[in-house]
Amino acid sequence: MRRLYVGLTGLGVLLLLVSLGGPWWNVSLEGGAVVPVPGFASSPLASSLLGVAAAAFGLSLLLRGVWRRVVSLVQVLAVGAAAYAVAGLASRPELAALSEIASLTGVAGAGALDVVVSTEPMALLWVGVLGLVAASGSGLIGVAMPDKPGTSDRYRRSSGTADPQDSIAAWDHLSEGSDPTTR
Repeated sequence: MRRLYVGLTGLGVLLLLVSLGGPWWNVSLEGGAVVPVPGFASSPLASSLLGVAAAAFGLSLLLRGVWRRVVSLVQVLAVGAAAYAVAGLASRPELAALSEIASLTGVAGAGALDVVVSTEPMALLWVGVLGLVAASGSGLIGVAMPDKPGTSDRYRRSSGTADPQDSIAAWDHLSEGSDPTTR
């Protein structure tokens, strides 16, 4: 389950890194110009929350027990809040490109939105959404994942009667300094 947890997080981070730099939406203007809206510019809040989620994942690899579950829950909440921030912008992606629209058309403020003809989602938007789903799913796995059991320490075994079939116990018995030839 730990491999699934780490692998799913790695997939989510890889998909988000690939998609955040590329255009998530293309905004078409009246003059025929097209303004791309990259993923990282679409929502600075979402980018910050994804940084929090990445830090929570790294911390969850170091912690055990309740604290690992709490930090994994923070990861889920941060990714969910980032997805909410992106979804809030999905209805009006041209708001993220107001400065570019103003520099191209010379119209600033709310008037810049009047020159927008259409907005079109790009394929990298869906890659980013898949990355958000993978990162959120890995956080849920982290919350539900049992802790790795402690390994047995052969040097701290009890020195009870050694079973002749148990070779490790026999060696432990010899390590105590007892004479094996006496019975």
